[in-house]
Amino acid sequence: MHSLNSLISLLLLTATFLASQIPFTSATPLPRALSIPPAPADPPKPADGDGIGPYNSQDAGIRDRLAKTKFYAVAVAAGELGLVNAERGMRHYLGNSGNDLNVPPESMMSGLSKLRDSVKALAQNEAAAAYKSISGASGEKAFRSSWKNFYATKDQSWDWYFAIGGFSYSVTGVVTKASGGGSLKYRVHVFDRYNWDAGKSVDIGPFHFEDTELGNLHLKGLAREYTVRGSSAVNEVKKFTPTTVIPPPSTGGRG
Repeated sequence: MHSLNSLISLLLLTATFLASQIPFTSATPLPRALSIPPAPADPPKPADGDGIGPYNSQDAGIRDRLAKTKFYAVAVAAGELGLVNAERGMRHYLGNSGNDLNVPPESMMSGLSKLRDSVKALAQNEAAAAYKSISGASGEKAFRSSWKNFYATKDQSWDWYFAIGGFSYSVTGVVTKASGGGSLKYRVHVFDRYNWDAGKSVDIGPFHFEDTELGNLHLKGLAREYTVRGSSAVNEVKKFTPTTVIPPPSTGGRG
């Protein structure tokens, strides 16, 4: 019995010693860093409507089905001309799912240098304003810009002109203020409603057609309007202050 008591005492002393070697930590968790906000809510539809009309609201005939076959040929022609995004967008429309189509902002900025410049200026202004709003010597602030409009013209990119034309873009991010310099992390977002309405015409290769022709396929239930969305990877700027001139956003490559 004596030896058993001695063993128990030794075990208790050992446990006490080991416990004393474990550093004390507070039960209060450290505050988590702010996350980059998601894209803003979708822009409101125009007051006079958006798109050609209700989906599958009219009966389809043989001419409509032949028209759909023709527009698949238009998509092929676009691809052969190097208009790969125009081809992708039209194929998705003719695919008739109505599902959102993801378009990386990096690829858009790669083909649209003016868009890249506009995004850089917007991120610069939003980040500087957020940084200045931080009271004290340190802290962090999230920001989310409103949607801005951009139009891809033919002189900038034939591909994006046919693929999307006019669309919206935004930036969201987080700035950190600290001694020795803060930091900036942000994403780029794009949004568009892909549809074909009346009053316009398009020429792709040997094909000429009125927008109404394509729009009618939506009315007949043979194609379907959809939403284009995209969010970039995180762009990061170290040692950021309101006077920092940030680099252009990434285009996903070396440029």
